Amino acid sequence: MSIRIATDDDLPLLAAIEAQVQHSPWTERQFSQSIWLGHHTMVMEQEGQVIGFAVIMQVLDEATLLNIAIDPSQQGKGFGRLLLAEAIQHARRNLAKVLMLEVREGNQSARTLYQRVGFKEVGCRKQYYPTPNGHEDAILMDLAL
Repeated sequence: MSIRIATDDDLPLLAAIEAQVQHSPWTERQFSQSIWLGHHTMVMEQEGQVIGFAVIMQVLDEATLLNIAIDPSQQGKGFGRLLLAEAIQHARRNLAKVLMLEVREGNQSARTLYQRVGFKEVGCRKQYYPTPNGHEDAILMDLAL
């Protein structure tokens, strides 16, 4: 397993993983724009195959985990925890004092993972995420670094 910076060649793979795990996924163009804006985009590879990614935006001493996903075929193997740990280390190396994120209220496995590594729930954005039947709240979380 390795983690590296994303390249333009990775964009279709990132969008494909994203399409498998989100109700309203980022497009290849959105990943490209994120990289162009200077967001730190990393990919996780296992045996030469991209199996996950994370996107971090930092403004001064505040970092935000904009997106993180592991290919569904590779979930439950600890890869998400490893990728999250790398995202946290990246924020620390860049002198962030806090790492923030938002997560779907119903994504209990992600919320549990975030809580296990020290994230705290700090707020809620009502009806934020689109779903097939309406909208779902976003739970705001942060981790003091």
